[in-house]
Amino acid sequence: MIVGLDARPALYGRTGFGRVTRQLLLALARRRDLELRGCGLAWRLPVEDGALPGLVRRRLPARLQQALAPFGYGVERIMGPLDVFHHTDVVFLPVRRAAEVLTIYDLDFLTDPGWHAPGFAARLLPRLARRAHAAAAIVVSSERVADQVVSRGLAGRERIAVVPWGCDHVSAQPQPADEATRARILAAAGLAGPARPLVLALGTREPRKNHAALLDAALAVQRQLDHALLFVGPRGWCCEALEARLADPALRGRAGTAGAVTDAELGALLRGADVVAYPSLAEGFGLPAAEAMRCGRAVLTSRDTPMADFGGDAVLAVDPRDPAALREGLAALLADPARRQTLGAAAARRVADSTWDACAARLATLYVEAAARA
Repeated sequence: MIVGLDARPALYGRTGFGRVTRQLLLALARRRDLELRGCGLAWRLPVEDGALPGLVRRRLPARLQQALAPFGYGVERIMGPLDVFHHTDVVFLPVRRAAEVLTIYDLDFLTDPGWHAPGFAARLLPRLARRAHAAAAIVVSSERVADQVVSRGLAGRERIAVVPWGCDHVSAQPQPADEATRARILAAAGLAGPARPLVLALGTREPRKNHAALLDAALAVQRQLDHALLFVGPRGWCCEALEARLADPALRGRAGTAGAVTDAELGALLRGADVVAYPSLAEGFGLPAAEAMRCGRAVLTSRDTPMADFGGDAVLAVDPRDPAALREGLAALLADPARRQTLGAAAARRVADSTWDACAARLATLYVEAAARA
Protein backbone atom coordinates (compact mmCIF):
# COMPACT_ATOMS: atom_id res chain seq x y z
CA MET A 1 0.00 0.00 0.00
CA ILE A 2 1.27 3.48 -0.92
CA VAL A 3 0.46 6.15 1.65
CA GLY A 4 0.99 9.87 1.31
CA LEU A 5 1.14 11.87 4.54
CA ASP A 6 1.15 15.65 4.70
CA ALA A 7 4.63 16.38 6.09
CA ARG A 8 4.35 20.18 6.05
CA PRO A 9 3.70 20.62 9.81
CA ALA A 10 6.97 18.80 10.53
CA LEU A 11 8.86 21.19 8.26
CA TYR A 12 7.65 24.35 9.97
CA GLY A 13 7.39 23.67 13.71
CA ARG A 14 8.60 21.61 16.68
CA THR A 15 5.48 21.71 18.82
CA GLY A 16 1.92 20.47 18.44
CA PHE A 17 1.10 19.44 14.87
CA GLY A 18 4.78 19.56 13.93
CA ARG A 19 6.06 17.16 16.57
CA VAL A 20 3.17 14.72 16.04
CA THR A 21 3.62 14.73 12.27
CA ARG A 22 7.36 14.17 12.49
CA GLN A 23 6.97 11.20 14.81
CA LEU A 24 4.21 9.69 12.67
CA LEU A 25 6.42 9.93 9.59
CA LEU A 26 9.33 8.25 11.35
CA ALA A 27 7.18 5.45 12.81
CA LEU A 28 5.25 4.75 9.61
CA ALA A 29 8.51 4.64 7.63
CA ARG A 30 9.69 1.77 9.84
CA ARG A 31 6.79 -0.42 8.68
CA ARG A 32 7.42 -2.89 5.87
CA ASP A 33 3.76 -3.13 4.86
CA LEU A 34 3.65 0.52 3.69
CA GLU A 35 5.42 2.62 1.12
CA LEU A 36 5.41 6.06 2.72
CA ARG A 37 5.64 9.33 0.82
CA GLY A 38 5.83 12.54 2.82
CA CYS A 39 4.15 15.50 1.14
CA GLY A 40 6.30 18.63 1.31
CA LEU A 41 4.50 20.63 -1.38
CA ALA A 42 4.68 24.19 -0.06
CA TRP A 43 6.16 27.52 -1.08
CA ARG A 44 7.92 28.36 2.17
CA LEU A 45 11.37 26.97 2.74
CA PRO A 46 11.52 24.54 5.69
CA VAL A 47 12.62 25.97 9.00
CA GLU A 48 13.12 22.52 10.52
CA ASP A 49 15.29 19.63 9.37
CA GLY A 50 13.89 18.41 6.06
CA ALA A 51 15.61 15.00 6.26
CA LEU A 52 12.37 13.06 6.62
CA PRO A 53 11.76 9.59 5.17
CA GLY A 54 10.18 9.52 1.72
CA LEU A 55 9.82 13.31 1.56
CA VAL A 56 8.61 14.71 -1.77
CA ARG A 57 9.55 18.39 -1.70
CA ARG A 58 8.51 21.01 -4.28
CA ARG A 59 8.08 24.78 -3.93
CA LEU A 60 4.40 25.02 -4.76
CA PRO A 61 1.98 27.32 -2.87
CA ALA A 62 -1.00 25.63 -1.26
CA ARG A 63 -3.34 28.29 -2.66
CA LEU A 64 -2.16 27.56 -6.18
CA GLN A 65 -2.73 23.85 -5.65
CA GLN A 66 -6.25 24.56 -4.39
CA ALA A 67 -6.95 26.83 -7.36
CA LEU A 68 -5.89 24.06 -9.75
CA ALA A 69 -8.13 21.44 -8.12
CA PRO A 70 -11.18 22.19 -10.35
CA PHE A 71 -8.98 21.49 -13.37
CA GLY A 72 -8.05 18.01 -12.19
CA TYR A 73 -5.00 18.73 -10.04
CA GLY A 74 -4.32 16.59 -6.97
CA VAL A 75 -1.18 15.88 -4.96
CA GLU A 76 -0.87 12.62 -6.93
CA ARG A 77 0.21 14.72 -9.94
CA ILE A 78 3.58 15.26 -8.22
CA MET A 79 3.73 12.49 -5.62
CA GLY A 80 2.66 9.69 -7.95
CA PRO A 81 -0.19 7.21 -7.44
CA LEU A 82 -1.39 6.88 -3.83
CA ASP A 83 -3.79 4.48 -2.19
CA VAL A 84 -4.33 6.78 0.81
CA PHE A 85 -3.54 10.40 1.61
CA HIS A 86 -3.44 11.44 5.28
CA HIS A 87 -4.14 15.12 6.02
CA THR A 88 -2.24 16.34 9.11
CA ASP A 89 -2.65 20.10 8.68
CA VAL A 90 -5.59 22.53 8.61
CA VAL A 91 -4.58 23.98 5.23
CA PHE A 92 -5.77 21.12 3.07
CA LEU A 93 -4.20 20.05 -0.20
CA PRO A 94 -6.38 18.70 -3.03
CA VAL A 95 -6.48 14.93 -3.53
CA ARG A 96 -7.69 13.43 -6.78
CA ARG A 97 -8.14 9.67 -6.39
CA ALA A 98 -6.60 8.44 -3.13
CA ALA A 99 -8.78 7.59 -0.14
CA GLU A 100 -8.52 10.46 2.33
CA VAL A 101 -7.78 10.16 6.04
CA LEU A 102 -8.11 13.31 8.14
CA THR A 103 -6.61 14.10 11.54
CA ILE A 104 -8.76 16.41 13.65
CA TYR A 105 -6.61 17.47 16.59
CA ASP A 106 -9.44 19.22 18.42
CA LEU A 107 -12.37 21.58 17.95
CA ASP A 108 -11.41 23.82 20.84
CA PHE A 109 -11.22 26.82 18.50
CA LEU A 110 -15.03 26.78 18.66
CA THR A 111 -15.12 26.95 22.47
CA ASP A 112 -13.88 30.47 23.11
CA PRO A 113 -13.44 33.10 20.35
CA GLY A 114 -10.81 34.83 22.48
CA TRP A 115 -8.40 31.93 22.11
CA HIS A 116 -7.66 32.89 18.49
CA ALA A 117 -7.57 35.92 16.23
CA PRO A 118 -10.97 37.30 15.17
CA GLY A 119 -12.57 35.26 12.41
CA PHE A 120 -10.34 32.21 12.83
CA ALA A 121 -13.18 29.80 13.61
CA ALA A 122 -15.39 31.20 10.86
CA ARG A 123 -12.64 30.59 8.31
CA LEU A 124 -11.53 27.16 9.52
CA LEU A 125 -14.80 25.39 10.31
CA PRO A 126 -16.31 25.37 6.77
CA ARG A 127 -13.22 23.92 5.12
CA LEU A 128 -12.72 21.43 7.95
CA ALA A 129 -16.35 20.32 7.56
CA ARG A 130 -15.90 19.83 3.80
CA ARG A 131 -12.78 17.75 4.31
CA ALA A 132 -14.39 15.70 7.09
CA HIS A 133 -17.33 14.95 4.80
CA ALA A 134 -14.96 13.71 2.07
CA ALA A 135 -12.73 11.63 4.35
CA ALA A 136 -13.03 7.85 4.43
CA ALA A 137 -11.75 7.94 8.02
CA ILE A 138 -11.07 10.56 10.68
CA VAL A 139 -8.27 10.20 13.24
CA VAL A 140 -8.57 11.78 16.68
CA SER A 141 -6.27 11.32 19.66
CA SER A 142 -8.86 11.11 22.43
CA GLU A 143 -12.46 10.14 23.09
CA ARG A 144 -13.17 13.76 24.00
CA VAL A 145 -12.31 14.91 20.48
CA ALA A 146 -14.38 12.07 19.02
CA ASP A 147 -17.34 13.37 21.02
CA GLN A 148 -16.70 16.91 19.73
CA VAL A 149 -16.64 15.73 16.11
CA VAL A 150 -19.90 13.84 16.49
CA SER A 151 -21.68 16.58 18.45
CA ARG A 152 -20.73 19.21 15.84
CA GLY A 153 -22.10 16.99 13.08
CA LEU A 154 -18.81 16.63 11.22
CA ALA A 155 -18.94 12.81 11.08
CA GLY A 156 -20.66 9.78 12.51
CA ARG A 157 -18.85 7.73 15.14
CA GLU A 158 -18.38 4.84 12.69
CA ARG A 159 -15.84 6.85 10.65
CA ILE A 160 -13.82 8.03 13.66
CA ALA A 161 -10.77 6.17 14.98
CA VAL A 162 -9.26 7.11 18.34
CA VAL A 163 -5.48 6.77 18.05
CA PRO A 164 -3.65 8.18 21.11
CA TRP A 165 -0.28 9.72 20.31
CA GLY A 166 2.97 8.13 21.39
CA CYS A 167 5.50 9.79 23.65
CA ASP A 168 8.60 7.59 23.38
CA HIS A 169 10.52 10.23 21.39
CA VAL A 170 11.69 11.30 24.85
CA SER A 171 13.17 9.08 27.52
CA ALA A 172 13.90 9.10 31.24
CA GLN A 173 17.38 7.74 30.53
CA PRO A 174 19.98 10.42 31.41
CA GLN A 175 22.29 11.54 28.62
CA PRO A 176 25.89 12.79 28.94
CA ALA A 177 25.03 16.25 27.63
CA ASP A 178 21.98 16.80 29.87
CA GLU A 179 23.56 19.02 32.49
CA ALA A 180 25.34 21.23 29.96
CA THR A 181 22.20 21.50 27.81
CA ARG A 182 20.06 22.56 30.76
CA ALA A 183 22.66 25.05 31.97
CA ARG A 184 22.88 26.63 28.52
CA ILE A 185 19.10 26.96 28.11
CA LEU A 186 18.53 28.25 31.65
CA ALA A 187 21.32 30.81 31.29
CA ALA A 188 19.83 32.08 28.01
CA ALA A 189 16.48 32.42 29.77
CA GLY A 190 17.99 34.46 32.60
CA LEU A 191 17.55 31.62 35.12
CA ALA A 192 21.18 30.75 35.84
CA GLY A 193 22.31 30.56 39.43
CA PRO A 194 22.39 28.23 42.41
CA ALA A 195 20.55 24.93 42.09
CA ARG A 196 16.84 25.17 42.92
CA PRO A 197 13.66 23.38 41.84
CA LEU A 198 12.73 23.77 38.18
CA VAL A 199 9.14 24.05 36.95
CA LEU A 200 8.63 23.59 33.21
CA ALA A 201 5.66 24.92 31.26
CA LEU A 202 5.61 23.36 27.80
CA GLY A 203 3.81 24.50 24.67
CA THR A 204 3.20 27.45 22.39
CA ARG A 205 2.29 30.55 24.37
CA GLU A 206 -1.33 31.28 23.50
CA PRO A 207 -4.47 31.91 25.59
CA ARG A 208 -5.75 28.33 25.76
CA LYS A 209 -2.55 27.16 27.48
CA ASN A 210 -3.42 29.29 30.55
CA HIS A 211 0.18 30.45 30.96
CA ALA A 212 -0.74 33.78 32.52
CA ALA A 213 -2.56 32.02 35.36
CA LEU A 214 0.40 29.68 35.83
CA LEU A 215 2.76 32.64 36.02
CA ASP A 216 0.56 34.23 38.69
CA ALA A 217 0.56 30.99 40.67
CA ALA A 218 4.32 30.52 40.41
CA LEU A 219 5.11 34.07 41.51
CA ALA A 220 2.82 33.68 44.52
CA VAL A 221 4.34 30.31 45.48
CA GLN A 222 7.88 31.69 45.12
CA ARG A 223 7.29 33.79 48.24
CA GLN A 224 7.50 30.60 50.30
CA LEU A 225 9.10 28.03 47.96
CA ASP A 226 11.93 29.23 45.75
CA HIS A 227 11.92 27.79 42.22
CA ALA A 228 12.52 28.79 38.61
CA LEU A 229 9.68 28.77 36.06
CA LEU A 230 10.72 28.14 32.47
CA PHE A 231 8.29 28.46 29.56
CA VAL A 232 9.44 26.14 26.78
CA GLY A 233 7.89 26.76 23.38
CA PRO A 234 7.48 29.49 20.78
CA ARG A 235 5.54 32.71 21.15
CA GLY A 236 2.09 32.18 19.69
CA TRP A 237 -0.90 34.45 19.22
CA CYS A 238 -3.03 36.73 21.40
CA CYS A 239 -0.33 36.71 24.08
CA GLU A 240 0.98 40.28 24.05
CA ALA A 241 0.17 40.91 27.72
CA LEU A 242 1.93 37.72 28.81
CA GLU A 243 4.99 38.52 26.70
CA ALA A 244 5.18 42.00 28.23
CA ARG A 245 5.11 40.51 31.72
CA LEU A 246 7.81 37.97 30.89
CA ALA A 247 10.02 40.75 29.51
CA ASP A 248 9.80 42.70 32.79
CA PRO A 249 13.32 42.91 34.31
CA ALA A 250 11.76 42.35 37.73
CA LEU A 251 11.06 38.73 36.74
CA ARG A 252 14.62 38.00 35.70
CA GLY A 253 15.83 35.00 37.69
CA ARG A 254 12.26 33.98 38.54
CA ALA A 255 10.61 33.20 35.17
CA GLY A 256 11.97 32.99 31.65
CA THR A 257 11.38 31.63 28.16
CA ALA A 258 13.32 29.15 26.07
CA GLY A 259 11.50 29.22 22.72
CA ALA A 260 11.12 26.09 20.63
CA VAL A 261 13.58 23.29 21.45
CA THR A 262 14.77 20.11 19.73
CA ASP A 263 13.71 16.67 20.93
CA ALA A 264 17.16 16.25 22.52
CA GLU A 265 16.87 19.58 24.35
CA LEU A 266 13.33 18.76 25.44
CA GLY A 267 14.49 15.47 26.89
CA ALA A 268 17.32 17.15 28.80
CA LEU A 269 14.94 19.73 30.28
CA LEU A 270 12.32 17.16 31.23
CA ARG A 271 14.86 14.90 32.93
CA GLY A 272 16.02 17.84 35.04
CA ALA A 273 12.60 19.23 35.91
CA ASP A 274 11.04 18.88 39.34
CA VAL A 275 7.51 19.69 38.17
CA VAL A 276 5.96 19.97 34.72
CA ALA A 277 2.94 22.29 34.81
CA TYR A 278 0.40 21.98 32.02
CA PRO A 279 -2.80 23.68 33.22
CA SER A 280 -4.31 24.11 29.76
CA LEU A 281 -7.97 25.12 29.55
CA ALA A 282 -8.69 22.63 26.76
CA GLU A 283 -6.74 20.10 24.72
CA GLY A 284 -7.30 17.42 22.13
CA PHE A 285 -4.64 15.23 23.74
CA GLY A 286 -1.99 17.13 25.70
CA LEU A 287 1.28 15.72 24.36
CA PRO A 288 3.52 17.74 26.75
CA ALA A 289 1.90 16.03 29.74
CA ALA A 290 2.51 12.61 28.18
CA GLU A 291 6.14 13.55 27.42
CA ALA A 292 6.66 14.56 31.04
CA MET A 293 5.10 11.32 32.27
CA ARG A 294 7.37 9.33 29.97
CA CYS A 295 10.35 10.98 31.67
CA GLY A 296 9.01 10.16 35.13
CA ARG A 297 8.18 13.74 36.11
CA ALA A 298 5.52 14.98 38.50
CA VAL A 299 2.79 16.61 36.39
CA LEU A 300 0.39 19.35 37.44
CA THR A 301 -2.43 19.52 34.91
CA SER A 302 -6.12 20.26 34.39
CA ARG A 303 -9.20 18.36 35.49
CA ASP A 304 -11.77 17.28 32.91
CA THR A 305 -9.26 17.11 30.06
CA PRO A 306 -7.55 14.30 28.12
CA MET A 307 -4.46 14.83 30.32
CA ALA A 308 -6.47 13.91 33.41
CA ASP A 309 -8.01 10.99 31.51
CA PHE A 310 -4.73 9.35 30.50
CA GLY A 311 -2.88 10.54 33.59
CA GLY A 312 -5.35 9.17 36.11
CA ASP A 313 -3.94 9.04 39.63
CA ALA A 314 -0.40 9.41 38.25
CA VAL A 315 -0.85 13.18 37.83
CA LEU A 316 -2.16 15.98 40.02
CA ALA A 317 -5.18 17.44 38.22
CA VAL A 318 -6.76 20.69 39.43
CA ASP A 319 -9.34 23.18 38.19
CA PRO A 320 -7.28 25.38 35.82
CA ARG A 321 -9.71 28.28 36.19
CA ASP A 322 -9.30 28.38 39.98
CA PRO A 323 -6.21 30.48 40.90
CA ALA A 324 -6.14 29.08 44.44
CA ALA A 325 -6.23 25.49 43.14
CA LEU A 326 -3.28 26.20 40.83
CA ARG A 327 -1.26 27.81 43.63
CA GLU A 328 -2.02 25.02 46.08
CA GLY A 329 -1.28 22.27 43.57
CA LEU A 330 2.06 23.77 42.57
CA ALA A 331 3.04 24.39 46.19
CA ALA A 332 2.04 20.87 47.21
CA LEU A 333 4.34 19.32 44.62
CA LEU A 334 7.27 21.66 45.24
CA ALA A 335 7.08 21.10 49.00
CA ASP A 336 7.02 17.29 48.81
CA PRO A 337 9.90 15.56 46.97
CA ALA A 338 8.63 12.12 48.01
CA ARG A 339 5.25 12.81 46.44
CA ARG A 340 6.93 14.00 43.26
CA GLN A 341 8.94 10.80 43.11
CA THR A 342 5.87 8.62 43.67
CA LEU A 343 3.86 10.44 41.01
CA GLY A 344 6.74 10.34 38.55
CA ALA A 345 7.24 6.61 38.92
CA ALA A 346 3.53 5.96 38.50
CA ALA A 347 3.41 8.27 35.48
CA ALA A 348 6.23 6.44 33.70
CA ARG A 349 4.49 3.11 34.22
CA ARG A 350 1.19 4.49 32.97
CA VAL A 351 2.54 5.60 29.57
CA ALA A 352 5.03 2.76 29.10
CA ASP A 353 3.03 1.35 26.18
CA SER A 354 2.34 4.74 24.55
CA THR A 355 4.71 4.37 21.61
CA TRP A 356 4.74 5.79 18.11
CA ASP A 357 5.16 2.29 16.70
CA ALA A 358 1.87 1.28 18.33
CA CYS A 359 0.29 4.41 16.88
CA ALA A 360 1.64 3.57 13.41
CA ALA A 361 0.32 0.01 13.66
CA ARG A 362 -3.17 1.30 14.35
CA LEU A 363 -2.92 3.76 11.47
CA ALA A 364 -1.70 1.08 9.07
CA THR A 365 -4.85 -0.94 9.79
CA LEU A 366 -6.97 2.17 9.38
CA TYR A 367 -5.39 2.94 5.99
CA VAL A 368 -6.40 -0.49 4.69
CA GLU A 369 -9.95 0.04 5.95
CA ALA A 370 -10.12 3.54 4.43
CA ALA A 371 -8.89 2.32 1.04
CA ALA A 372 -11.53 -0.40 1.08
CA ARG A 373 -14.29 2.15 1.77
CA ALA A 374 -13.25 4.60 -0.94
